[in-house]
Amino acid sequence: METKRDPEKKAENRILPVFDPRPSAVFAADLLESTGQKGILIGRLAVWTFLKDTANHGYTKDLDIAVSEQSCLEIRKYLKDRNVSVRNLLIGGINVKSRAENDINIDFIDRSSQEWGNYGSLFREAIAEAVRNNRTLRLDEEKNLYVVSLEYLILMKLLTLEKKDEEDAGLLLRLTDPDINRIRDIISNHPDQPVRTRLEIIRTRMEIILRDMNHKESKLLRYKDEIS
Repeated sequence: METKRDPEKKAENRILPVFDPRPSAVFAADLLESTGQKGILIGRLAVWTFLKDTANHGYTKDLDIAVSEQSCLEIRKYLKDRNVSVRNLLIGGINVKSRAENDINIDFIDRSSQEWGNYGSLFREAIAEAVRNNRTLRLDEEKNLYVVSLEYLILMKLLTLEKKDEEDAGLLLRLTDPDINRIRDIISNHPDQPVRTRLEIIRTRMEIILRDMNHKESKLLRYKDEIS
């Protein structure tokens, strides 16, 4: 009789986590339409739309939608007494999960937190830009979802100061063709002074990343080049 589990056998029996984003995306699109609000796809699922090689797709367990603070309030009001779980996000916004099914997991993010950084003006600007340019992702024959631009996505990734998000930003800078000067202009022309100050710090980090990857748009020299 077996008295001890084989560690390797135990490892083989583990289940790889899988997240199918389509049900959440359809739910989000329906919810935004029902409430008359605008939102855009951001986060790792937005990264997937720009990185065509699935080998570069980092794992995610939810769908991230950028909304305004007012839109978040309207969504919360609409979902009241419905069969969903709604909880607050520390960075500003709400997480929505289905109580009946496990395949709905959406973060509606407005970045309104004073403690974690209020970047609501940047999010509103990114939403307006996507809607103005009708930049959409098709979900099915009838439904589309607005998606963030590559340039705003890179900024949003760098703003979190999390390693996984900086890695995503690095992949986007290396494997796609963002308009680097447009990113610089977004920072320089942002009307919200506190947010612009924060973005200037982010720009420094972006310039270092560009330098380290020898990007054609880099404005910085490597240290060894400076002293040679």
